[in-house]
Amino acid sequence: MRTLLACLGLAVLPALAQAPAPAPPARTAPACADCGVVRSVSVVEKQQRPGTDAGKPSGLVATVPLGGGKMEVGSSTRLGKDTVLTEKQWNVVVQMDDGRLRVVTVDQQGDWQQGDRVHVEGSRLTRIGAAPPTPAPTVRK
Repeated sequence: MRTLLACLGLAVLPALAQAPAPAPPARTAPACADCGVVRSVSVVEKQQRPGTDAGKPSGLVATVPLGGGKMEVGSSTRLGKDTVLTEKQWNVVVQMDDGRLRVVTVDQQGDWQQGDRVHVEGSRLTRIGAAPPTPAPTVRK
Protein backbone atom coordinates (compact mmCIF):
# COMPACT_ATOMS: atom_id res chain seq x y z
CA MET A 1 0.00 0.00 0.00
CA ARG A 2 2.86 2.35 0.85
CA THR A 3 4.51 1.56 -2.41
CA LEU A 4 1.34 2.35 -4.30
CA LEU A 5 0.97 5.72 -2.55
CA ALA A 6 4.65 6.53 -3.16
CA CYS A 7 4.31 5.77 -6.89
CA LEU A 8 1.15 7.82 -7.09
CA GLY A 9 2.85 10.72 -5.30
CA LEU A 10 5.81 10.59 -7.67
CA ALA A 11 3.47 10.63 -10.67
CA VAL A 12 1.43 13.62 -9.44
CA LEU A 13 4.32 15.70 -8.06
CA PRO A 14 5.84 16.71 -11.45
CA ALA A 15 2.40 17.78 -12.73
CA LEU A 16 1.91 20.10 -9.75
CA ALA A 17 5.43 21.55 -10.09
CA GLN A 18 4.93 22.66 -13.71
CA ALA A 19 4.58 26.39 -14.36
CA PRO A 20 1.07 27.60 -15.14
CA ALA A 21 0.19 27.94 -18.80
CA PRO A 22 1.00 31.38 -20.22
CA ALA A 23 -1.93 33.76 -20.41
CA PRO A 24 -3.25 34.40 -23.91
CA PRO A 25 -1.94 37.65 -25.44
CA ALA A 26 -3.95 40.72 -24.52
CA ARG A 27 -6.38 41.72 -27.21
CA THR A 28 -5.96 45.17 -28.61
CA ALA A 29 -9.03 47.24 -29.40
CA PRO A 30 -10.00 46.85 -33.04
CA ALA A 31 -9.25 49.86 -35.20
CA CYS A 32 -12.23 52.08 -35.91
CA ALA A 33 -12.96 51.87 -39.63
CA ASP A 34 -15.06 55.06 -39.54
CA CYS A 35 -12.73 57.20 -37.41
CA GLY A 36 -10.17 59.79 -38.41
CA VAL A 37 -8.67 63.22 -37.80
CA VAL A 38 -10.07 66.52 -39.15
CA ARG A 39 -7.51 67.96 -41.56
CA SER A 40 -9.42 71.07 -42.73
CA VAL A 41 -12.78 72.82 -42.46
CA SER A 42 -14.01 75.23 -45.14
CA VAL A 43 -17.27 77.16 -45.51
CA VAL A 44 -19.08 77.09 -48.85
CA GLU A 45 -21.82 79.65 -49.54
CA LYS A 46 -24.43 78.84 -52.16
CA GLN A 47 -26.56 81.63 -53.56
CA GLN A 48 -29.78 80.95 -55.40
CA ARG A 49 -32.77 82.90 -56.54
CA PRO A 50 -36.19 81.71 -55.43
CA GLY A 51 -38.14 79.63 -57.95
CA THR A 52 -40.80 81.15 -60.16
CA ASP A 53 -44.38 81.28 -59.07
CA ALA A 54 -45.77 81.03 -62.60
CA GLY A 55 -49.13 79.34 -62.56
CA LYS A 56 -49.87 80.35 -58.97
CA PRO A 57 -52.56 82.89 -58.34
CA SER A 58 -51.29 86.39 -57.74
CA GLY A 59 -52.69 89.48 -56.18
CA LEU A 60 -51.93 93.11 -55.60
CA VAL A 61 -49.17 93.69 -53.07
CA ALA A 62 -47.87 96.89 -51.53
CA THR A 63 -44.55 96.94 -49.67
CA VAL A 64 -43.69 99.74 -47.28
CA PRO A 65 -40.08 99.70 -46.03
CA LEU A 66 -39.69 100.42 -42.33
CA GLY A 67 -37.67 103.50 -41.60
CA GLY A 68 -38.58 105.26 -44.85
CA GLY A 69 -37.80 104.51 -48.43
CA LYS A 70 -39.75 103.99 -51.62
CA MET A 71 -43.07 102.14 -51.42
CA GLU A 72 -43.62 99.48 -54.09
CA VAL A 73 -46.96 98.35 -55.49
CA GLY A 74 -47.37 95.50 -57.93
CA SER A 75 -48.21 91.89 -58.60
CA SER A 76 -47.23 89.37 -55.94
CA THR A 77 -45.43 87.32 -58.61
CA ARG A 78 -43.23 90.29 -59.60
CA LEU A 79 -42.21 91.71 -56.22
CA GLY A 80 -39.40 89.98 -54.37
CA LYS A 81 -37.78 88.43 -57.47
CA ASP A 82 -34.53 90.25 -56.74
CA THR A 83 -34.15 88.38 -53.44
CA VAL A 84 -31.13 86.06 -53.24
CA LEU A 85 -31.11 83.19 -50.75
CA THR A 86 -27.72 82.34 -49.24
CA GLU A 87 -27.11 78.89 -47.79
CA LYS A 88 -23.96 77.84 -45.91
CA GLN A 89 -22.42 74.39 -45.90
CA TRP A 90 -19.18 73.15 -44.37
CA ASN A 91 -16.76 70.85 -46.21
CA VAL A 92 -14.72 68.88 -43.69
CA VAL A 93 -11.69 66.89 -44.88
CA VAL A 94 -11.10 63.88 -42.61
CA GLN A 95 -8.05 61.64 -42.85
CA MET A 96 -9.34 58.21 -41.93
CA ASP A 97 -7.32 55.84 -39.75
CA ASP A 98 -6.52 53.68 -42.79
CA GLY A 99 -4.97 56.69 -44.59
CA ARG A 100 -7.86 57.56 -46.94
CA LEU A 101 -9.06 61.16 -47.19
CA ARG A 102 -12.80 61.72 -47.01
CA VAL A 103 -14.72 64.96 -47.59
CA VAL A 104 -17.88 65.24 -45.50
CA THR A 105 -20.37 68.03 -46.30
CA VAL A 106 -22.53 69.14 -43.38
CA ASP A 107 -25.30 71.76 -43.19
CA GLN A 108 -24.53 72.99 -39.67
CA GLN A 109 -21.26 73.99 -38.11
CA GLY A 110 -20.18 71.44 -35.52
CA ASP A 111 -17.97 71.64 -32.44
CA TRP A 112 -15.04 70.02 -34.23
CA GLN A 113 -12.01 71.79 -35.62
CA GLN A 114 -8.75 70.95 -37.35
CA GLY A 115 -6.84 68.25 -35.45
CA ASP A 116 -9.89 66.80 -33.66
CA ARG A 117 -10.50 63.05 -33.74
CA VAL A 118 -13.96 62.27 -35.14
CA HIS A 119 -16.26 59.38 -36.01
CA VAL A 120 -17.92 59.63 -39.45
CA GLU A 121 -21.49 58.36 -39.86
CA GLY A 122 -22.72 59.15 -43.37
CA SER A 123 -22.73 62.96 -43.47
CA ARG A 124 -22.54 63.37 -39.69
CA LEU A 125 -19.38 63.91 -37.64
CA THR A 126 -19.12 63.13 -33.94
CA ARG A 127 -16.08 64.25 -32.02
CA ILE A 128 -14.39 61.42 -30.12
CA GLY A 129 -13.42 62.23 -26.56
CA ALA A 130 -14.48 65.28 -24.66
CA ALA A 131 -12.59 68.52 -24.95
CA PRO A 132 -10.84 69.61 -21.80
CA PRO A 133 -13.17 71.78 -19.75
CA THR A 134 -12.65 75.50 -20.08
CA PRO A 135 -12.01 77.04 -16.68
CA ALA A 136 -14.70 79.46 -15.57
CA PRO A 137 -13.57 83.08 -15.47
CA THR A 138 -12.90 84.37 -11.99
CA VAL A 139 -14.86 87.38 -10.89
CA ARG A 140 -12.96 89.86 -8.79
CA LYS A 141 -14.81 92.28 -6.59
